[in-house]
Amino acid sequence: MPRVTLPMSDELKSNIPQPSDAGLTASRSTVPIWIIVLTLLLLFLGAVYFDHHSGWFDKHVYAPYTSAEQLASYQPKSGAASMLTQGKAVYETYCGLCHGSDGLGKPGQAPELAGSEWVAKDITSLARIPLAGLNGPIQVKGRDWNLSMAPMGASLSDADLSAVLTYIRESWGNKNGAVSVDEMKSARVAISGNAPSAADLAKMTPLERGHAVFQKYGCAQCHGLDAKGGVPNPNAKTAEQIPSLIYVADGYTKDELKAFIRRGERNIPALHPDGPPPPHFMPSWGNVISSNELDDLADFLFSLKPKGDNLGF
Repeated sequence: MPRVTLPMSDELKSNIPQPSDAGLTASRSTVPIWIIVLTLLLLFLGAVYFDHHSGWFDKHVYAPYTSAEQLASYQPKSGAASMLTQGKAVYETYCGLCHGSDGLGKPGQAPELAGSEWVAKDITSLARIPLAGLNGPIQVKGRDWNLSMAPMGASLSDADLSAVLTYIRESWGNKNGAVSVDEMKSARVAISGNAPSAADLAKMTPLERGHAVFQKYGCAQCHGLDAKGGVPNPNAKTAEQIPSLIYVADGYTKDELKAFIRRGERNIPALHPDGPPPPHFMPSWGNVISSNELDDLADFLFSLKPKGDNLGF
Protein backbone atom coordinates (compact mmCIF):
# COMPACT_ATOMS: atom_id res chain seq x y z
CA MET A 1 0.00 0.00 0.00
CA PRO A 2 1.47 3.34 -0.94
CA ARG A 3 2.61 5.60 1.93
CA VAL A 4 0.50 8.72 2.27
CA THR A 5 2.03 11.90 3.75
CA LEU A 6 -0.42 14.35 5.19
CA PRO A 7 0.41 17.98 5.10
CA MET A 8 1.25 19.65 8.50
CA SER A 9 -0.35 22.86 9.45
CA ASP A 10 1.73 25.95 10.18
CA GLU A 11 0.56 25.87 13.82
CA LEU A 12 1.92 22.37 14.41
CA LYS A 13 5.18 23.23 12.71
CA SER A 14 5.69 26.15 15.06
CA ASN A 15 5.37 23.86 18.09
CA ILE A 16 8.14 21.48 17.01
CA PRO A 17 11.46 22.38 18.77
CA GLN A 18 14.15 23.40 16.35
CA PRO A 19 17.81 22.30 16.74
CA SER A 20 20.05 24.97 18.12
CA ASP A 21 23.10 26.11 16.31
CA ALA A 22 24.99 26.61 19.64
CA GLY A 23 26.94 23.58 20.98
CA LEU A 24 27.14 22.45 24.62
CA THR A 25 29.78 24.37 26.65
CA ALA A 26 31.35 23.50 30.07
CA SER A 27 31.49 26.18 32.73
CA ARG A 28 33.89 26.46 35.75
CA SER A 29 32.64 26.60 39.34
CA THR A 30 34.62 26.59 42.64
CA VAL A 31 34.35 23.81 45.21
CA PRO A 32 32.53 25.09 48.32
CA ILE A 33 35.01 25.96 51.06
CA TRP A 34 33.12 23.89 53.61
CA ILE A 35 33.84 20.73 51.62
CA ILE A 36 37.60 21.50 51.67
CA VAL A 37 37.55 22.26 55.40
CA LEU A 38 35.56 19.10 56.16
CA THR A 39 37.94 16.97 54.10
CA LEU A 40 41.01 18.37 55.88
CA LEU A 41 39.35 17.92 59.26
CA LEU A 42 38.53 14.29 58.51
CA LEU A 43 42.11 13.66 57.37
CA PHE A 44 43.45 15.26 60.57
CA LEU A 45 41.14 13.24 62.83
CA GLY A 46 42.06 10.10 60.95
CA ALA A 47 45.76 10.81 61.45
CA VAL A 48 45.24 11.41 65.17
CA TYR A 49 43.26 8.20 65.54
CA PHE A 50 45.93 6.30 63.63
CA ASP A 51 48.67 7.74 65.82
CA HIS A 52 46.87 6.82 69.03
CA HIS A 53 45.49 3.43 68.11
CA SER A 54 47.50 1.89 65.31
CA GLY A 55 50.57 0.86 67.28
CA TRP A 56 52.39 1.93 64.14
CA PHE A 57 51.90 -1.45 62.51
CA ASP A 58 53.60 -3.31 65.37
CA LYS A 59 52.07 -6.76 65.31
CA HIS A 60 52.72 -7.17 69.04
CA VAL A 61 50.47 -4.22 69.99
CA TYR A 62 46.81 -5.04 70.43
CA ALA A 63 43.75 -3.31 71.87
CA PRO A 64 43.31 -1.72 74.36
CA TYR A 65 47.06 -0.86 74.20
CA THR A 66 48.23 1.83 71.81
CA SER A 67 52.01 1.49 71.81
CA ALA A 68 54.77 -0.99 72.52
CA GLU A 69 55.89 1.11 75.50
CA GLN A 70 52.42 1.06 77.05
CA LEU A 71 52.11 -2.66 76.51
CA ALA A 72 55.52 -3.29 78.06
CA SER A 73 54.60 -1.29 81.16
CA TYR A 74 51.83 -3.81 81.96
CA GLN A 75 53.93 -6.91 81.48
CA PRO A 76 55.10 -8.77 84.62
CA LYS A 77 58.64 -7.81 85.51
CA SER A 78 61.26 -9.33 87.75
CA GLY A 79 64.87 -8.85 88.69
CA ALA A 80 66.78 -5.97 87.13
CA ALA A 81 63.90 -4.89 84.87
CA SER A 82 61.57 -4.62 87.84
CA MET A 83 64.07 -2.55 89.83
CA LEU A 84 64.63 -0.15 86.92
CA THR A 85 60.89 0.30 86.45
CA GLN A 86 60.43 0.99 90.15
CA GLY A 87 63.44 3.31 90.18
CA LYS A 88 62.17 5.31 87.22
CA ALA A 89 58.83 5.86 88.96
CA VAL A 90 60.57 7.08 92.14
CA TYR A 91 62.92 9.27 90.12
CA GLU A 92 60.10 10.97 88.23
CA THR A 93 58.28 11.66 91.49
CA TYR A 94 61.17 12.96 93.60
CA CYS A 95 64.11 13.85 91.34
CA GLY A 96 63.01 14.56 87.79
CA LEU A 97 61.55 17.98 88.53
CA CYS A 98 65.02 19.40 89.18
CA HIS A 99 67.42 16.99 87.45
CA GLY A 100 65.22 16.48 84.39
CA SER A 101 63.71 13.33 82.95
CA ASP A 102 66.79 13.09 80.71
CA GLY A 103 69.24 13.40 83.63
CA LEU A 104 70.76 16.55 82.13
CA GLY A 105 69.79 18.82 85.03
CA LYS A 106 68.53 22.39 84.76
CA PRO A 107 70.70 25.53 84.56
CA GLY A 108 70.92 27.33 87.87
CA GLN A 109 68.77 24.72 89.58
CA ALA A 110 70.34 21.26 89.61
CA PRO A 111 73.40 19.61 88.02
CA GLU A 112 73.27 16.82 85.48
CA LEU A 113 73.36 13.19 86.54
CA ALA A 114 74.24 11.79 83.13
CA GLY A 115 77.97 11.11 83.18
CA SER A 116 78.37 12.66 86.63
CA GLU A 117 81.34 11.52 88.67
CA TRP A 118 79.12 11.64 91.76
CA VAL A 119 76.90 8.91 90.34
CA ALA A 120 79.97 6.71 89.94
CA LYS A 121 81.07 7.15 93.58
CA ASP A 122 80.73 4.41 96.18
CA ILE A 123 77.20 3.68 97.29
CA THR A 124 77.49 5.31 100.72
CA SER A 125 78.81 8.57 99.26
CA LEU A 126 76.04 8.64 96.66
CA ALA A 127 73.30 7.68 99.13
CA ARG A 128 74.38 10.45 101.51
CA ILE A 129 73.02 13.08 99.12
CA PRO A 130 69.36 11.97 99.03
CA LEU A 131 69.46 10.87 102.68
CA ALA A 132 71.15 13.92 104.23
CA GLY A 133 70.71 16.56 101.53
CA LEU A 134 73.34 18.93 100.25
CA ASN A 135 74.10 22.53 101.07
CA GLY A 136 76.98 24.58 99.69
CA PRO A 137 79.50 24.43 96.84
CA ILE A 138 79.96 21.29 94.78
CA GLN A 139 81.69 20.56 91.48
CA VAL A 140 80.05 18.34 88.86
CA LYS A 141 81.87 17.52 85.61
CA GLY A 142 84.21 20.45 86.09
CA ARG A 143 81.44 22.96 86.73
CA ASP A 144 80.97 24.70 90.09
CA TRP A 145 77.58 24.73 91.74
CA ASN A 146 76.45 26.38 94.96
CA LEU A 147 73.12 24.90 95.83
CA SER A 148 70.84 23.60 98.52
CA MET A 149 69.17 20.24 98.10
CA ALA A 150 66.67 18.88 100.58
CA PRO A 151 67.08 15.29 101.81
CA MET A 152 64.49 14.10 99.30
CA GLY A 153 65.26 10.45 99.95
CA ALA A 154 65.10 10.50 103.73
CA SER A 155 61.43 9.55 103.67
CA LEU A 156 61.92 6.70 101.18
CA SER A 157 62.21 3.04 102.07
CA ASP A 158 65.45 1.14 101.46
CA ALA A 159 63.75 -0.65 98.54
CA ASP A 160 62.74 2.62 96.87
CA LEU A 161 66.14 4.21 97.50
CA SER A 162 68.04 1.26 96.11
CA ALA A 163 65.75 1.25 93.06
CA VAL A 164 66.12 4.95 92.31
CA LEU A 165 69.90 4.90 92.79
CA THR A 166 70.08 1.87 90.49
CA TYR A 167 68.03 3.72 87.89
CA ILE A 168 70.34 6.77 88.10
CA ARG A 169 73.48 4.61 87.91
CA GLU A 170 72.17 2.68 84.89
CA SER A 171 70.47 5.41 82.80
CA TRP A 172 71.48 8.11 80.27
CA GLY A 173 74.69 6.28 79.40
CA ASN A 174 75.71 5.63 83.02
CA LYS A 175 77.00 2.10 83.62
CA ASN A 176 77.82 2.04 87.32
CA GLY A 177 75.96 -1.03 88.53
CA ALA A 178 72.89 -1.73 90.62
CA VAL A 179 72.39 -0.96 94.31
CA SER A 180 70.88 -3.77 96.36
CA VAL A 181 68.50 -3.28 99.25
CA ASP A 182 71.09 -4.71 101.66
CA GLU A 183 73.72 -2.24 100.39
CA MET A 184 71.23 0.58 100.90
CA LYS A 185 70.52 -0.55 104.46
CA SER A 186 74.25 -0.60 105.23
CA ALA A 187 74.69 2.84 103.70
CA ARG A 188 71.82 4.26 105.75
CA VAL A 189 73.35 2.88 108.95
CA ALA A 190 76.76 4.33 108.07
CA ILE A 191 75.29 7.74 107.27
CA SER A 192 73.25 7.91 110.47
CA GLY A 193 76.15 6.64 112.58
CA ASN A 194 76.24 9.87 114.59
CA ALA A 195 72.60 9.54 115.63
CA PRO A 196 71.99 9.13 119.37
CA SER A 197 71.81 5.56 120.64
CA ALA A 198 68.71 4.18 122.37
CA ALA A 199 70.47 4.62 125.71
CA ASP A 200 71.25 8.26 124.91
CA LEU A 201 67.68 8.92 123.81
CA ALA A 202 66.35 7.49 127.09
CA LYS A 203 68.30 10.15 129.00
CA MET A 204 67.01 13.05 126.90
CA THR A 205 64.00 15.26 127.48
CA PRO A 206 61.21 15.18 124.85
CA LEU A 207 62.49 18.50 123.42
CA GLU A 208 66.03 17.15 123.14
CA ARG A 209 64.76 14.01 121.46
CA GLY A 210 62.65 16.15 119.12
CA HIS A 211 65.71 18.17 118.17
CA ALA A 212 67.56 14.91 117.48
CA VAL A 213 64.70 13.80 115.20
CA PHE A 214 64.86 17.19 113.45
CA GLN A 215 68.53 16.54 112.69
CA LYS A 216 68.18 12.81 111.97
CA TYR A 217 65.75 13.27 109.11
CA GLY A 218 67.53 16.25 107.59
CA CYS A 219 64.85 18.84 108.37
CA ALA A 220 67.59 21.44 108.85
CA GLN A 221 68.67 21.11 105.22
CA CYS A 222 65.44 22.83 104.17
CA HIS A 223 64.28 24.70 107.23
CA GLY A 224 67.72 25.69 108.49
CA LEU A 225 69.62 24.73 111.63
CA ASP A 226 67.62 27.30 113.58
CA ALA A 227 64.35 26.32 111.80
CA LYS A 228 63.99 29.85 110.42
CA GLY A 229 63.81 28.68 106.82
CA GLY A 230 65.44 30.74 104.12
CA VAL A 231 66.52 27.98 101.73
CA PRO A 232 65.59 29.16 98.20
CA ASN A 233 62.54 27.55 96.60
CA PRO A 234 62.01 29.39 93.29
CA ASN A 235 58.44 30.41 92.49
CA ALA A 236 57.11 29.22 95.87
CA LYS A 237 54.35 31.42 97.25
CA THR A 238 56.20 31.57 100.59
CA ALA A 239 58.49 34.39 99.38
CA GLU A 240 60.27 31.84 97.15
CA GLN A 241 61.82 30.22 100.23
CA ILE A 242 61.30 27.19 102.44
CA PRO A 243 59.11 28.59 105.23
CA SER A 244 60.20 29.16 108.81
CA LEU A 245 58.92 26.84 111.54
CA ILE A 246 59.30 29.30 114.40
CA TYR A 247 55.60 30.12 114.57
CA VAL A 248 54.21 26.74 113.55
CA ALA A 249 52.37 26.58 116.90
CA ASP A 250 50.18 29.50 115.78
CA GLY A 251 49.04 27.73 112.63
CA TYR A 252 48.47 24.16 113.82
CA THR A 253 47.40 22.09 116.76
CA LYS A 254 49.86 19.30 117.56
CA ASP A 255 47.57 16.71 116.02
CA GLU A 256 47.21 18.79 112.85
CA LEU A 257 50.97 19.27 112.65
CA LYS A 258 51.65 15.55 113.04
CA ALA A 259 49.04 14.72 110.39
CA PHE A 260 50.67 17.22 108.01
CA ILE A 261 54.14 15.70 108.58
CA ARG A 262 52.77 12.22 107.94
CA ARG A 263 51.11 13.08 104.61
CA GLY A 264 53.53 15.78 103.38
CA GLU A 265 52.68 18.29 100.67
CA ARG A 266 53.67 17.40 97.10
CA ASN A 267 52.18 20.42 95.33
CA ILE A 268 53.56 23.66 96.75
CA PRO A 269 51.48 26.76 95.87
CA ALA A 270 53.22 28.75 93.14
CA LEU A 271 53.88 32.49 93.33
CA HIS A 272 53.29 32.76 89.58
CA PRO A 273 50.77 30.11 88.42
CA ASP A 274 52.08 30.23 84.86
CA GLY A 275 55.68 29.65 85.98
CA PRO A 276 57.49 26.39 86.77
CA PRO A 277 56.46 24.51 89.92
CA PRO A 278 58.63 25.08 93.02
CA PRO A 279 61.35 22.38 93.04
CA HIS A 280 61.27 21.65 96.79
CA PHE A 281 58.28 20.06 98.47
CA MET A 282 57.40 18.43 101.77
CA PRO A 283 57.94 14.63 101.59
CA SER A 284 55.51 12.25 103.19
CA TRP A 285 57.06 10.91 106.39
CA GLY A 286 54.22 8.62 107.48
CA ASN A 287 56.00 5.39 106.57
CA VAL A 288 59.40 6.46 107.91
CA ILE A 289 59.13 8.33 111.18
CA SER A 290 57.85 6.44 114.23
CA SER A 291 54.95 7.64 116.37
CA ASN A 292 57.26 8.37 119.30
CA GLU A 293 59.63 10.33 117.07
CA LEU A 294 56.71 12.27 115.66
CA ASP A 295 55.45 13.17 119.12
CA ASP A 296 58.90 14.42 120.14
CA LEU A 297 59.33 16.36 116.90
CA ALA A 298 55.97 18.10 117.36
CA ASP A 299 56.94 19.06 120.94
CA PHE A 300 60.24 20.47 119.67
CA LEU A 301 58.64 22.49 116.88
CA PHE A 302 56.02 23.92 119.25
CA SER A 303 58.81 24.98 121.62
CA LEU A 304 60.39 27.18 118.93
CA LYS A 305 57.84 29.96 119.26
CA PRO A 306 59.32 32.83 121.29
CA LYS A 307 57.64 33.12 124.65
CA GLY A 308 54.92 35.77 124.79
CA ASP A 309 54.54 36.04 120.99
CA ASN A 310 51.11 35.58 119.47
CA LEU A 311 50.50 36.51 115.87
CA GLY A 312 46.76 35.87 116.18
CA PHE A 313 46.59 33.19 113.48
